[in-house]
Amino acid sequence: MALIMGKNPSSVVLVLVCSTLFLVPSVSSLPNGIDTGTTGGNGCFCHGAQTEDVTPSLAVVGDVGAIVEGDSYALEVSLTGGPAEAGENYGGFLVSVDSGSFAAPDADVAVDGDEATHTTAGNDQRSWQIEWTAGSADVAEFTLRTNSVNGDGGSTGDQWNMATFYLNADGSITQTLIGPAARIDDATMQTGENVIILSCILLMGVLSFLSVSKKSRGRRGEF
Repeated sequence: MALIMGKNPSSVVLVLVCSTLFLVPSVSSLPNGIDTGTTGGNGCFCHGAQTEDVTPSLAVVGDVGAIVEGDSYALEVSLTGGPAEAGENYGGFLVSVDSGSFAAPDADVAVDGDEATHTTAGNDQRSWQIEWTAGSADVAEFTLRTNSVNGDGGSTGDQWNMATFYLNADGSITQTLIGPAARIDDATMQTGENVIILSCILLMGVLSFLSVSKKSRGRRGEF
């Protein structure tokens, strides 16, 4: 390392800084729920890989003929697939909505306005109920992230996935799964990766400029 630094200390600095940036998490995932304020986040990287083997689900509880602004409805979020349920803490979720607001009907769920997640008491299951009060939009868009956890206390073997649900005025729901490729292509879900990439590009540019300037000063000193 000493020989490398002697020849090109700038490259060593670049490697060290970029390595540090890659240690910065994109989103936190905790037994008592994913931190609120993460709408548009990348997902649940603390719980293994995103996979289509995990299927998030969102449904309206009961028979609903129409969605009326200001009325409240019971929603069930759930997941299937992933590792078998074992031990403790084998499920989790984060759901956000672009219209209306959530309320927690029990201690299994924590709510912050337009976002809801599981609590410590609610991570020993894979289905939850949330109360949602309809907003003014004709179609409400829900983004649901679900963790399928194997209960061993670590992240190895855990899996997660995301899906977008559209709740229509007639009470029907349409669903679009967000696969790994779509997640990467979605500009609103790239914040963490973009910061790292842009920071490294900027550092490379600065170090290249410094290197060129140093060479130029050396040439002027020879004449």
